[in-house]
Amino acid sequence: MSASEEELIGHSYTRARKHPLVIGKLPGAGRLPGGPYTITQVMTMVISFGLLVMTRDLWAHFGAMNFILMALIPWGLAWVLRYARLDGRDPARAVRSLLIYSSTPAQGRLAGKPQRAARPRLATATCTVRVRSAERPAPAAAAKPVPQPAPAARRKARPTPVPAATTAGRAEPKTGLQALLASLDEH
Repeated sequence: MSASEEELIGHSYTRARKHPLVIGKLPGAGRLPGGPYTITQVMTMVISFGLLVMTRDLWAHFGAMNFILMALIPWGLAWVLRYARLDGRDPARAVRSLLIYSSTPAQGRLAGKPQRAARPRLATATCTVRVRSAERPAPAAAAKPVPQPAPAARRKARPTPVPAATTAGRAEPKTGLQALLASLDEH
């Protein structure tokens, strides 16, 4: 097989690198029954056991069976959470993602602070259109001297360039728009 005919094979190890942190061994090298447990499962067992202890006046009417229920219900919830997946994640991480998503500002964040869109405001501009008459000025009229500003104003104001005159007495266009306007004036 030549180098051009070589088959390329890609491997993805992302799922293998996302092993959850688990609690599964006792200090004496023994295993927990039904383990290993993820942090989500352990928190579910602790919280559900606490809720059962706090509400035992409501449900504890079974005698000795109450102690079995207080052990089986938290363990059963943890066992269900082992196999429950939302988008490939355990439910606690999915709920955390949902809470983060719902608390994020609509415009996003910039440097850790909520980004605020600027309020829209009306943009005003002035456009002046001067209509030239159909009569053309005489070539001598185009060669009038340009008045100079006063000496004090000359320092503050920028000098305006005077366009070079052509043989016809008109300024030579510098841009395509000026050339188009000049061609419209000639017609």
